[in-house]
Amino acid sequence: MYVIQEAKTQMLQAIKQAAGQGFSPALEEIELPPDSTLGDLAFPCFTLAAKLKRNPSEIATELAAKIGPKGFIAEVKAVGPYVNMKFDTVALGQAILKEIHEMEEEYGTSDVGTDKRIMVEFANLNSHKDVHIGHLRNLFVGQAAVNLLKANGYDVIPVAYINDLGLHVAKSVWCMSTFHPDQEVAVEDRIAFLRDVYVEANKKLEEQPGLSSQVSQVFHHLEEQRGDELALWKQTRAWSIEYLKSVYEELRLTIEHWYFESELIGKTKKIIEDLIAQGIVKESQGAWIVDLSDQNLGVNLLIKSDGTLLYNAKDLGLALKKEEDYNPTRSIYVVDERQSHALAQLFATLPLMGFQRELQHLSYEFVTLEGGAMAARKGNVIRYEELRDALFSEAQHQTELRHQDWTVNQIDEVAQAVSFAAMRFGMLRQDIRKKIVFNFEESLSFEGFTGPYLLYTYARIQSLLKKAGRKKPKWSAKTLNDAYSHRLFLSLANYPEVVFDAGQRLQPALLSQYLFDLAKTFSEFYTNVPVLTAEPAQLAERLALVEAVEDTLKNGLEILGIEVIDEM
Repeated sequence: MYVIQEAKTQMLQAIKQAAGQGFSPALEEIELPPDSTLGDLAFPCFTLAAKLKRNPSEIATELAAKIGPKGFIAEVKAVGPYVNMKFDTVALGQAILKEIHEMEEEYGTSDVGTDKRIMVEFANLNSHKDVHIGHLRNLFVGQAAVNLLKANGYDVIPVAYINDLGLHVAKSVWCMSTFHPDQEVAVEDRIAFLRDVYVEANKKLEEQPGLSSQVSQVFHHLEEQRGDELALWKQTRAWSIEYLKSVYEELRLTIEHWYFESELIGKTKKIIEDLIAQGIVKESQGAWIVDLSDQNLGVNLLIKSDGTLLYNAKDLGLALKKEEDYNPTRSIYVVDERQSHALAQLFATLPLMGFQRELQHLSYEFVTLEGGAMAARKGNVIRYEELRDALFSEAQHQTELRHQDWTVNQIDEVAQAVSFAAMRFGMLRQDIRKKIVFNFEESLSFEGFTGPYLLYTYARIQSLLKKAGRKKPKWSAKTLNDAYSHRLFLSLANYPEVVFDAGQRLQPALLSQYLFDLAKTFSEFYTNVPVLTAEPAQLAERLALVEAVEDTLKNGLEILGIEVIDEM
């Protein structure tokens, strides 16, 4: 049990004892006051008032009068219908510093997920395309979900499902074989070539719709793994997979297993044959469907009338394959909000097949530019490499201005960390249910709600500790009884509950907001409480508090996938 939980338990016990009459308050009832000057915790008396048929404000006044200072409790007062409690700064600080010092990188973790295996499927990009900023939210949200679940003790299996055999691939292969036969492509130009070919294919098909029959023929050949186009598909597919793996490695994605659509075709066809035999899949106007109208989900179309397998069909094969490979307790699909209906159909179809695992759609809204939505088929996207290089260039420039005496390697190391923090935090700080309009300048700012600001705070702490030299921290809080230390202790104490809550809700934005608030609270402390110039006893304890912030900030940033740096 963490210190914050012990403190809340003490409050509940005090409330219970004061209320009497068999009243049993719950931890979930404790709230945070809207204004920190009112106290650190608040207990609403509405439930007790309803039970006793009395005024909640009167009950709050009576309870507060009966509760005195004890343990972590320093002060109790009634504020309207609430009983508000303020922590004893020294008692709380002493316990928090000891807890963080002993746990270090484990601080904030829990074992709630012990013996539970969760599969997180994300990074499901298409072959024969490049990665653009619209994909980054999926990649970062998926990896943050993996890290949050691991921090809460779950056995997590991160997997990717690559669409290497969709209609977009058929269009690209058709265009290459028809209009660019035997074209030599330099290694460094491969992905750009595939991108341009895809845009070209869509343009030609819009101009001459009759050509779509040729694309359909290529599609069937690829699905059946035959025909003259197969060798070209294999070659360009290899280019794509190599490219995707290099990007995923650069972005520190911890994918443990890669699934490919092309490898599931045979399995999917066998599954559908079995479902037809069972009467679950039925023919409708030449197509094959699962009727889900009784669940208000319409018709789940698996095979079109021309015999083409759709994504919904292939997802059935993937679900069973994942179950065979890993037997997860729960399977999480990180897919954007626009696929909600398709996933609802998948989740409704699988139980009809006897599949009983817990399935969850981790939905997120998409990323737009200030000029509007992006479309790969039109070439209207900002590629990942363009964003990465632009962010790096600006971070490099800003670092050079600040450190003209640094070497090129020092500048580049910091610029890389800053640019990746800007990119990642810019995608994770927003509620995943809200759209992001990505702003380049804002994401790179060293001030405000940004990744670089958090890196700057961490580097600032490193500089402070370096200046302290051989002076050692003392993990106690006897002299740390000021208001700024109090707020910092309270912020540090709340970290484990934030990690737990963000992990249960799979909302990285909760942790992002917490880390920003922690950095601001530290800045207020550092501005108003002398550290290096303090008396020896105060210095030792203030250094311990600074190190506690350092550890917590680093732990949280690591969960978000952001690497810290010591200098900026």
